[in-house]
Amino acid sequence: MLSTNLIRNSLAVSAAIATIALLAPGAAVAQPSTGSADDVISGGSGILDGGSSVLDGDIADGAAGIVDSGSSILNSLPGTGSFAPRQLCNQDTVAGGPGVTQTNHDLGRPGPNSFVLRYETINIPDIIDVFYQGALIYSTGYVGDNINEGTGSVVVNVPPGTDTSVLVKVTGPGGTDWDYTVGCPIA
Repeated sequence: MLSTNLIRNSLAVSAAIATIALLAPGAAVAQPSTGSADDVISGGSGILDGGSSVLDGDIADGAAGIVDSGSSILNSLPGTGSFAPRQLCNQDTVAGGPGVTQTNHDLGRPGPNSFVLRYETINIPDIIDVFYQGALIYSTGYVGDNINEGTGSVVVNVPPGTDTSVLVKVTGPGGTDWDYTVGCPIA
């Protein structure tokens, strides 16, 4: 009897989560995604952003983090399979640490257009790649060391297309510290 009720409750929670996932849009966030499932669970970010903490609290003592009021990873570029958060142009993106960090940046209009990418990779080499509609359109290569601190800016040309966002992926080793800004399209 107890296990039947537990199964029913688990199914009800699963159905509620699925319904919310289909009906509730992800919230826009400025924190980048680091690509690590551990960070999604232990870092306070929820897989689904309920906005008002729908189903906040214990869900069978162990499913915490599935639905919470943390940041969303569902708001991504259509068709890219990316779960990176969205951010408006002209907003700084700051992060550090090993691994890959991905952030979508809304430019407000589709290509063709151009924007300025400003970056600072301090003294540990990092790679900053810019993608549009799944294709690489710019890469810094490894930038940042004790001689050249990786300070730079470049005009990135976005080819014709339908998407109004670019995906920026930063790859860095342990101990890295970097920031960048995707400017709004140049008029």
